[in-house]
Amino acid sequence: MHPNDARAAQYRGQQESKMHRSMCELISELAALDERCEETKVDEYLPPTEGKHGRYPDVLVDWRDFGRFAVEYQMSHTFQTEVSQRCIHYDREGIPLLWVLSSFDPERVPQAVSDVVHRHRGNAFVLDQQAINASREQRTLVLTCYMSDGAGYDAPVLVRFDALTFPESCLPFLEDRLAGPLLERIKSKRLPYFRALRAWGDRMSDLPLADLEPFAERQCVDRLVAAAFSIVAEAAGKPENFASEHPNIRAMLNTFQNSGTLAPYARLLTALIENTSQRGLLKGSVGEHLGRSINGHRLGHIEQVSEASPEWRLLRELLPEALDPFTRQRLVEAGALPAWAK
Repeated sequence: MHPNDARAAQYRGQQESKMHRSMCELISELAALDERCEETKVDEYLPPTEGKHGRYPDVLVDWRDFGRFAVEYQMSHTFQTEVSQRCIHYDREGIPLLWVLSSFDPERVPQAVSDVVHRHRGNAFVLDQQAINASREQRTLVLTCYMSDGAGYDAPVLVRFDALTFPESCLPFLEDRLAGPLLERIKSKRLPYFRALRAWGDRMSDLPLADLEPFAERQCVDRLVAAAFSIVAEAAGKPENFASEHPNIRAMLNTFQNSGTLAPYARLLTALIENTSQRGLLKGSVGEHLGRSINGHRLGHIEQVSEASPEWRLLRELLPEALDPFTRQRLVEAGALPAWAK
């Protein structure tokens, strides 16, 4: 079903309810209490500065010394495509976008709401009666904010709109409860590997990591991990070859592909390199050697490991910024993808 047809079926042809309209007018009224407010508009067409199509923001506010911001009030289960389109549009227009929810139950968060909370870096903003009262008392827009703790949500707090952090792109937030903690968890998972690789003096022995024991082709897996971490180190601007004595990763990768040592992992290594700042390697000899391993090797046909293989799963867990599409997209949307993975 086309999204437009799905929306028509969902709303039964009535795209805006009376309740939605009245809540948008209330948000406009509360924002206008602030003496910095110069103008508010409810459901009025906003022409684009780029592209062919504008939008009808639920509420558009112009504040002196701040500029313009848009509010989208969510009562129904907005489709992910629609959430994405609105976020992309306002980001392109340089207008901060704030999604305000009609209600929020920390024990039951529908996917449509989760998508919005995720884009606000783990923050859910609600206009409830407490927030309405605080807005009128403080004469500015105040919202109730629920912040993710990883497993659930902290007790809600009241927050003024002007107390939020506004990144250059992406949506505002009170505290980053998504990208920061996520990157810390990834870093802590990876740290023992970096330490073990730096202590790996004898390349003919096994890496001193117990969680690699189940692999049958232990030596090959050790080389694979070392090669992958060498690629990441190079991409991060801290070159270090953990896998061999070669002077650079180009020579190391070419040798291991030509000899067949890492030939079964050519597709995996290609996927990794493609999602790093070192993707230029694929245009030269490294790309040629990896391509030969994938399409036919001088040693004969070499079967490539699949994304379901233990080796691919291991590297996806250790290097999710490059190899886990879901984690990668979450970091992209939060504007927090590390430079090495761009």
